[in-house]
Amino acid sequence: MKNRFYLKLLTIVFLMLALLLPQSFILGLVHDRTAWREQAYSTIERSWPGEQTLAAPVLVIPYRLTYNNKETITDEDGNRREKLKEITVNKALYIIPKQLTIRSTLDNSLRHRGIYAIPVYNSRIEVTGEFSNQALLEFLASHQDSQITWDKPQLSVLVSDQRGIAAQPSLMWNGEQIAFQPSSHLPGTEQGMSAALPELASTQAARLPFAFTLELHGMQALHFALVAENTDVQTIANWPHPSFSGRLLPETHDINAQGFTARWRASSFSFNVAGALAQCGEGHCASLLEPAVGFELVQPVDIYQQAERSIKYAVLFIVLTFVALILFELLKRLRIHPIQYLLVGAALLVFYLLLVSLSEHIAFLYAYSTGAAACTALLTVYFGGILHSGKLGSLLGLGLSGLYAVLYVILQSEGSALLMGSMLTFVVLAALMLATRHLDWYALTGQTGQPQTTLATVEDAPK
Repeated sequence: MKNRFYLKLLTIVFLMLALLLPQSFILGLVHDRTAWREQAYSTIERSWPGEQTLAAPVLVIPYRLTYNNKETITDEDGNRREKLKEITVNKALYIIPKQLTIRSTLDNSLRHRGIYAIPVYNSRIEVTGEFSNQALLEFLASHQDSQITWDKPQLSVLVSDQRGIAAQPSLMWNGEQIAFQPSSHLPGTEQGMSAALPELASTQAARLPFAFTLELHGMQALHFALVAENTDVQTIANWPHPSFSGRLLPETHDINAQGFTARWRASSFSFNVAGALAQCGEGHCASLLEPAVGFELVQPVDIYQQAERSIKYAVLFIVLTFVALILFELLKRLRIHPIQYLLVGAALLVFYLLLVSLSEHIAFLYAYSTGAAACTALLTVYFGGILHSGKLGSLLGLGLSGLYAVLYVILQSEGSALLMGSMLTFVVLAALMLATRHLDWYALTGQTGQPQTTLATVEDAPK
């Protein structure tokens, strides 16, 4: 009896380890489905603009600078003399807005690729602000001894995916309306648009107000690069599940069932704007997109993430169920075949397969409830058969239902999932230990317990 019990226990432990293989298979299936979803995203992105980043307009003034440079040369006789050499360089002066205000309104919808739904948006972005020609005056003052030939200035707006510009916008510049043209014409990136400007005043300080409205399409995320001395960004969207991202969280935000609003305010002290402009002057204007703030449109329930988290609790469900069966087998003097243990473990794992497949077509709550109800009903009937007691089968089924309910609560509590999972494990272990603390395991396994030597016996022994 003793050897048979330990052999049976060893077999059950082996079955538990063997069930880890289909558990890993289901986890791999979840990862595959996640990869296919990302592939669906990429497929839609090829025919619809992707994540968008809009950079504040930059005033670009190309110029040709000619100056004399002294050089020391040595002739054939070894005499050294100085020679003036005329040098001409072509560069551009980049000026950021003194004040920038962005008001964005997003209308979100879902695009489907097979069973996958991807959030896309149409946004209306109103941009207003003003430049100052102070940087131009300072540049002229520092190059009084040089000859400067100015080229036609332009206003460049960077958009990370130019395909998203739905209609040709017009720029209101200092009271004059100018049409934008495709391409930013900035070194290092062509994505965006630009507008040719009239000649700027270079004799006295002046403010240069501007405004334009942009209709921009995109998917999943929208960011604003705050390349200005002072920036105020406000957005309104009808998507109730934003995830704020970027280098600065919104100063204020409000999220409800109808959508969200958010507002950011920043200055040139908030980001290294000067560094980004310096890189642009060296031919890397894509760096202007980096100091950005914004949000992502996340799905309300990531079914694959939740399914993956639930599968990690499969071992706990299998261990608890097998322990309960072992106890009933010992207490009721029943004989449960290892094949029956294997079938119970398989039924517990089928729940996760049902969860993944159903949640791709119906809401996660309904998929979870359907899978849990189906597996619990099946196991309740099966428990009643192998334990020869409908009452015991219902008791085990009720306990399994409680575990599924607790697991769902854990899955919904993302921030405290680890804490709740640890508490569940502790409570179950404590309940199991307290419920079996008076059991005579030697008697249950057909062994004879060894008598214990008491303290009184030791003291009364002959010396």
